[in-house]
Amino acid sequence: MSLTIPPHETSGSREPVATNAITEDIGSMNLGREMASFPLMDLPHELVLEIFQFATVVHGKQANAVCPLFLGKICRSWRAVVFETCTFWREVNLIIDPHAFFTQISLLAEWTARAGGSPLSVSIIDPKNTLKLEASEEDLTCLLDLLQNLSPQTRSLDLEIPDFVYDRWVNRGLDDYSWPLLSNLALSTTMGSSDLSHPSDRLNFSSCPVLTSVTIKAFYHHYIYLPWRSLLHIHFDSVFCSEIHTALESCPLLQTLVSEEIVEDRDTFSAKTIDHRSLKQLTLELDKNQAGCDQCCRLLNSLRLPELRTLVLKLGLARPVRGFEFDIYPCISQSGCQLSELTIEGATLKEKVLVDCLRLLPTLHTLQLSNNTWLNAHEEFIGLGPTSLSLMMAAGPDGLLMLPNLKALTILGSLVGFSSKLVVELLASRWDTVEDDGTLAALQSVTIMPDLGHSNLGHMSPWRLEKDRQVSFEDWRRRGYSVMAE
Repeated sequence: MSLTIPPHETSGSREPVATNAITEDIGSMNLGREMASFPLMDLPHELVLEIFQFATVVHGKQANAVCPLFLGKICRSWRAVVFETCTFWREVNLIIDPHAFFTQISLLAEWTARAGGSPLSVSIIDPKNTLKLEASEEDLTCLLDLLQNLSPQTRSLDLEIPDFVYDRWVNRGLDDYSWPLLSNLALSTTMGSSDLSHPSDRLNFSSCPVLTSVTIKAFYHHYIYLPWRSLLHIHFDSVFCSEIHTALESCPLLQTLVSEEIVEDRDTFSAKTIDHRSLKQLTLELDKNQAGCDQCCRLLNSLRLPELRTLVLKLGLARPVRGFEFDIYPCISQSGCQLSELTIEGATLKEKVLVDCLRLLPTLHTLQLSNNTWLNAHEEFIGLGPTSLSLMMAAGPDGLLMLPNLKALTILGSLVGFSSKLVVELLASRWDTVEDDGTLAALQSVTIMPDLGHSNLGHMSPWRLEKDRQVSFEDWRRRGYSVMAE
């Protein structure tokens, strides 16, 4: 549900607008008489509820197709079904409109009242900073009072609002709120600020008994009190390496950690070793404006993660032109983890070190290497070589595979030292030896789209994709494999 009201549907005054202001244009559609014989209401009540429920929820991250208020305006029967069913009113997505803020707050109160005592998911987003530029103290008081009244039945809370609203929230007694059902919390500031006004102020959610999932965006973490020891899932957006390290120290039960827009600390932080035995998924994505990644590398290699299954490292959007080496071997070798998915983007890697890492990961089923720069043992720029590719894709002289469970291999945007002919030979050794009975080899998807530049290598790449290679690729596609090469 979205409480976004176009400007033409409000008078522009500060007076409340009735609920039917949302759907006043529907009256001109003259649907009442025609809906009297509409067969939908002849269906079983439970099926009608399912149809309405499907129509009012978000699909594919798109805006809701139908608002319950709209359904309630169609006819008397539909109104009875919608307005008497609490489940239609449990999801609230308030995108604040500067032309209709007061109306939205009024409708929000009415909307949540129709949910009865059902658990609520509440999202309030202020994309145009209306709360700072347009809202009065009375408006803010109304909004914060409503949040307090709803707190006992709120299970999910997502706020993207100006920092000064958080200040008001603290001053109005946030510490005294009750959040017995809150399991998912997302806090974000707007206008680029990461601070509260007073250094001693805190957003206190430490007493939430079932809170397990948290998202923090553009906020210094020391302003937020959380039940860190019970958290299972964390998503950081705009975060220091030291804050990630502190979170991992504080969350012994954490299972997933996604950190985006990572900023290197101004001062070197103490990355002491952390032995974390529950983390299964780790994503580290540097801010696009960061010139280096040495602290991010130190952070990763301070971790011992024996249960880690998915590791995603995104260090840049383009292939690096400088020679800093991002070494993941200490983390992989000393963790003893058995990864199933490994993604590395925008890093400078020593080719041999990566191969040594892969030797430790026979469980790997997805490997994605994108826009990386490769170094040899003398730290000279090279292309990813034919020996490394062969080890990833094919059996060695002993007939054993280094990555026996690999299902998908992707190499994008890197300089390579192998030819398309080698790729075809390696794929043939895997795919043409399988009985033609519909059974597929373990490796089922290969994507290779190298960078054909040569500025770092001093010579042209051997990669050329002749037409006869495409014939082989098409034959494998018909058999059920996925192969893309350019």
